[in-house]
Amino acid sequence: MPLNILKNKFIKRMKKYAWLLFLFCVSVFAQNVHIKGNLHDAENFPIPYAHITFENIKDDKIFKETYTESNGEFSIEIPAGTYEMSIQPVNGGLIKREKIFNKDTDFGIIQIEAKSISLSEVNAVGSKPLYRLELDKRVYDMERDPSVRGASISDALNNVPSIQVDTDGTISLRGNTNLRVLIDGKPSAMTGISNVADALKNLPAESVQRVEVITNPSARYDAEGTAGIINIIMKKGSNIGFNANFNTTLGIPEQESFSANMNFKTKKWNFFINPNIRHSNYAGKRSFNNAFFDTAGKVKSRETQNGETQRKRFSTGVNLGVEHYISDKTSVTLSGNFNYREGDNLSTLNYNSYAYDELVGKRKRITTERAFDRSVEGVFSLKHEFNDKGHELNFVATSSYSPDNARSNIQAITELGTQPNLSQRSFNPESSTRNLLKLDYVLPLQEKARFEFGYKGEWQSNTSDYAVQNLDSDIWITKKGFADVLDYDQNIQAVYSQYGNKHGRFSYLFGLRMEHSDIKIASKNANKKNNKNYSSWFPSASLNYSLDDKENNQIQITYSRRIRRPMGRFLSPFNNYSDDRNVFIGNPDLDPTFSDAYELSYITQIGKVSITPSVYYRHSKDEINVFRRRAEIDGNQTFITQPINAGSQNSYGMEFIVSAPLAKWWRMFSNFNFYKYKMDAIYHDPLSQKAYDLSRDAFNWSGRISNNLKLPGKIETQLSAFYYGPVRSEQSKSKAMYGIDLGMSKDVLKGNGTLTLNVRDILNSRKRRVENYGEDYFSEMEMQWRPRSMSLSFSYRINQKKKRERGNREDMGGDEMMEF
Repeated sequence: MPLNILKNKFIKRMKKYAWLLFLFCVSVFAQNVHIKGNLHDAENFPIPYAHITFENIKDDKIFKETYTESNGEFSIEIPAGTYEMSIQPVNGGLIKREKIFNKDTDFGIIQIEAKSISLSEVNAVGSKPLYRLELDKRVYDMERDPSVRGASISDALNNVPSIQVDTDGTISLRGNTNLRVLIDGKPSAMTGISNVADALKNLPAESVQRVEVITNPSARYDAEGTAGIINIIMKKGSNIGFNANFNTTLGIPEQESFSANMNFKTKKWNFFINPNIRHSNYAGKRSFNNAFFDTAGKVKSRETQNGETQRKRFSTGVNLGVEHYISDKTSVTLSGNFNYREGDNLSTLNYNSYAYDELVGKRKRITTERAFDRSVEGVFSLKHEFNDKGHELNFVATSSYSPDNARSNIQAITELGTQPNLSQRSFNPESSTRNLLKLDYVLPLQEKARFEFGYKGEWQSNTSDYAVQNLDSDIWITKKGFADVLDYDQNIQAVYSQYGNKHGRFSYLFGLRMEHSDIKIASKNANKKNNKNYSSWFPSASLNYSLDDKENNQIQITYSRRIRRPMGRFLSPFNNYSDDRNVFIGNPDLDPTFSDAYELSYITQIGKVSITPSVYYRHSKDEINVFRRRAEIDGNQTFITQPINAGSQNSYGMEFIVSAPLAKWWRMFSNFNFYKYKMDAIYHDPLSQKAYDLSRDAFNWSGRISNNLKLPGKIETQLSAFYYGPVRSEQSKSKAMYGIDLGMSKDVLKGNGTLTLNVRDILNSRKRRVENYGEDYFSEMEMQWRPRSMSLSFSYRINQKKKRERGNREDMGGDEMMEF
């Protein structure tokens, strides 16, 4: 197999030359000079967040940059030499001058013409933008985060404010796991068929330019996702000429990766290609402790389960394309991506059974699993800008195909007791096709008014085949209730329009989206078909008011209606059999959940401190929850979990985002979220013929603090800590989880290379701990997906500066000479 040969060669080569990474730890630098100043406008007001660059005249590989603070001050160290110094305020315009810097220089006050600055245009982190707030979204500039080098997208999302990633990769936004993940503004085959979390673990963070978090999307966006939208923007290169960024990583436990981002751009063409390859091998642990009660409430039996899973992962992929600039107003892009992922898992589970504290049974379950999936996707896009500023048309068409397959062999060995030994195997091939058409048109009506409308059509078809077989007298026999073929077809047609305007300090945006859903679900073995055909309206609104003329204090109110459509394993009626004591069964009768979301935000700047408090409220109907029951299957006490529609839920909370410089070399960024939810639900179980009260009233909070430090020797350091508070429900309680991560980076090779050391989960505390309880049982579980890890990464850039100009010089109002 060519892929197996590629994988083995890659792993051996990375191990053989691992020591090369460490040769860059000692470097010799030229003498540096210190440059500082204070940027003011014509009325002597400070100009914050202006972009200042220094490009060496003799060696264009030497490029340094900084940003002014909120009081207009800037400070930077550069190697001595002759530079072109450029200043660009956030509202546009470019000012530049050639100057010799051979000693420390203090410009004092530099006075230039500049317009007022809007907080919606600036960054809230500081001298090097990492996170910024815009009126309709929050943007995390991932390519500027040194701690994500060598990490997967799943790991890197943990650094993004408002986002939490669980130990098994489950992503949540403000505590809500029902969110929509987009790649470059659209659904993508890169995120897999049904398991987005697993797919993101195999995609490199180095391929990501930025992450956009939209907590209350406008009508332009899909209505799917009651928590909101995470839009991951991939790199494709934009500088003239040949540009490249190569990244390689080695780590403990075993991990190796290589990725590259390359492009070649002329005035008419831009060719880009981003290949990647990754390998990892690590062990995870889990344990269960179950207690079962008699009618008097005393423990009559117990069962413990301890296990370890060795996970080997290999993935490779490439994203490539060409962009053609037909004219200054029109461009077309043709791109595609291919991804291949495979995994080998060896899981060992040890069961001990007790009757009134007497050991009565011991059983070992060994599962070897091999899974692989592929995806191929083609994308065509067209963008046309009309003569009027802001008047544009965008069209996108995509088509993708994704086949998956997973096979398991299971051996159950009885070491004590009467249960017979068991040999089993399971199969789970899947395939998915998706086609998408998207059209967006923006028409400026007046100086500050804008009308927009668009269309989106998405056709998706999934087929999932699943079977568990037992070996009986050398014959494989399909296990009853554990085999099925599920066909899922989804056709969603959407149209939308929205109108926005600004009057003085007040601005608004109103929108309306209509989505028609035609969903067909067919179960072959159950001989059952479900058709769901419905049309839904999704209004949205955004109101913004500035409390001062410079827009340094703004109040924003937003509203949107959202939907959660059940998909994947939530609909499949057959059983998931990875653990015969804990079984998950889908529910093809699930209905969608509709939510109304409201949010009030205040954006303010107090000196150098940026503060954004928000309050939010969400009301959901037909909430999708999971119901857990106990049953005896094959002589084992088995817990069965199934999704259901149950009642309504009200969630409300407060979020605080604060960015503050504690010293010139230390900036702290913090994000805290406090939320409370109340659910009213009575579920009538058709199997037990009982009514269960699933109502709950719970409070939870989470927090993250990141410290960005500039240490001696030009070592950039990020030390971050997080805490996820306990979450309660009627049938379970998730205990608190916390962790600390450390990232350190240093530029080498005259600024063209960067060496990065990362230590994730320093305390080895990132573990999921859950308690479950029912009328006659109590269960507690602890799971660690991956232990503490350490990695060393090296990246090398060719003709890539970390951030050059923010646009074409022709659009910056010409060159001006600085008088200083």
